[in-house]
Amino acid sequence: MDKRFLQESGTGIFTGNELIVKGGLESRMALLTGYPGSPVAEVFDAAERIKELLQEKGILAQIANNEALAGARLNGSQMAGIRALAVMKSVGAHVAADALAIGNMAGTGPGGAVVAVFGDDIWSEGTQAPSDSRFISQHLYMPVVEPGTYQEMKDWIGLALDLSERSR
Repeated sequence: MDKRFLQESGTGIFTGNELIVKGGLESRMALLTGYPGSPVAEVFDAAERIKELLQEKGILAQIANNEALAGARLNGSQMAGIRALAVMKSVGAHVAADALAIGNMAGTGPGGAVVAVFGDDIWSEGTQAPSDSRFISQHLYMPVVEPGTYQEMKDWIGLALDLSERSR
């Protein structure tokens, strides 16, 4: 068990992928899903290292078979009143676009909230094609929260979930 994830205050050393998981832990997330791809592939490695803590907190962490299925899981969770997070590379946002659009139309049930984390790689340093998810997000009428620091990366997971819950 990685004890850094139990830290409630002070300074800690985390990767960006680990901070996505930590942000979810601190924000009443109940489902972590998605499809691993660079640069967010290590989110699931971090979740695996703390699987006992996730289970203790009632959080299901599960890799989807593809990005479209991760988007479909977001839809089901938001209608059931569950706070959920899906991670995928930015190219995968296009694969999930139908499911994300349907989820936006369906809305959330009481207590439901969803956040899709897209790992952008606009210079194609670790993915097969350059992609900037801000354009697909605009097309899908999805607000974009774009952290500028590692602290924001962690903290804004909770803010984004709260925004989703409040806006339905």
